[in-house]
Amino acid sequence: MKYNFDEIINRKDTISSKWDNVGSRIGNADALPMWVADMDFCCPQPVIDAVKKRAEFGIYGYPYLVPEFKEVTQAWVKRRYHWDIETDSVIFAASIIPALFNGVQALTKPGEKVIIQRPVYYPFSYAIEDNGRVVSNNSLILKDGKYEIDFEDLEERLAYADTNLMILCNPHNPTGRVYTPAELRTVGELCIKHHVTLFSDEIHADFIYEGHAHTSVASLSPEIANNTITAIAPSKTFNLAGMRTACLIISNPDLRKTMEKVFNDNRSALVPTFGLDAYIAAYRYGDEYIDQLVPYLQTNINYLNRYLKAHMPKIKLIQPEGTYLLWLDCRELGLEDEQLDQFFIQDAAVAVDKGYWFGTEGSGFMRINIACPKAYVEQAMVQLRKEYEKL
Repeated sequence: MKYNFDEIINRKDTISSKWDNVGSRIGNADALPMWVADMDFCCPQPVIDAVKKRAEFGIYGYPYLVPEFKEVTQAWVKRRYHWDIETDSVIFAASIIPALFNGVQALTKPGEKVIIQRPVYYPFSYAIEDNGRVVSNNSLILKDGKYEIDFEDLEERLAYADTNLMILCNPHNPTGRVYTPAELRTVGELCIKHHVTLFSDEIHADFIYEGHAHTSVASLSPEIANNTITAIAPSKTFNLAGMRTACLIISNPDLRKTMEKVFNDNRSALVPTFGLDAYIAAYRYGDEYIDQLVPYLQTNINYLNRYLKAHMPKIKLIQPEGTYLLWLDCRELGLEDEQLDQFFIQDAAVAVDKGYWFGTEGSGFMRINIACPKAYVEQAMVQLRKEYEKL
């Protein structure tokens, strides 16, 4: 079927965190919400049909994990990422961030270091610090408008005796990098060399733009796969975040048992009825939806980039290779972080994620979500331009 991503859907007063919680989370209840990674598009029709069918049955008792959960996952990663996995390697997770919290508990001890690469999705830091571990930051390097891994610093950090876990984000949130097979192989082999388990968050793997391709790090060799936990979910791809259904792909049976044990110990692996139906329908029938969506997002990116260059040249887009979360370099505006917040959120009334949330490397940057009808992107640019011209 043909999906209409230009359709404006009123999400106010629908218990939408993005729209109804924007005031308490971002600081301006009247701002246009372009912050949290939540799309303003309806889910694929097969997902809606599956959820309706379940709802109409009228009994919502305890479900169990049916074989189709693993089978559709296996087929999806084969079709979309060209990665062959065994169904036995797939385990259920109630979304990726809870899985990450559990992984930090299972694979490290209090006081140990966990490697992340800032600027990066801020719940990574929460998973480490809230569990009494220490952030070891292998800061990404911004070079000629593109972020790169500092491999020399990474190896130094991997070599620390009290480091047993690294968290990778690929595609990277918020910078939009899609790492190459060569980069990923180096990361994977360095982790093996220093006996550090790799947790790879690949939730944005389906949003890849022309000229790039997603590679699951665990697909590069059996040795890397044996040392890696890969996290994927349909939640970003099909706008199913509220369904709380994801998976971990773990080929190493001992590592898999470790994760299953911590899930069971924390009672964090209870399967949601509607989430299970939505997950299976999305991965079984969702190809045409994402195949239509990615080009639409590319048009939004192109429009925003052209508009900034023409009317707000001191705000520069870090060209994304993947994801629908764009990283804006606003340093040439010469504003302190609080002033930048005021400019975007209060004056222009565009609600974005504050760059410093992603680490000190994000100071002077903002993250904006363009997974919305183009009309919202146009509106945001007009509002920003009005305030920009006052600076």
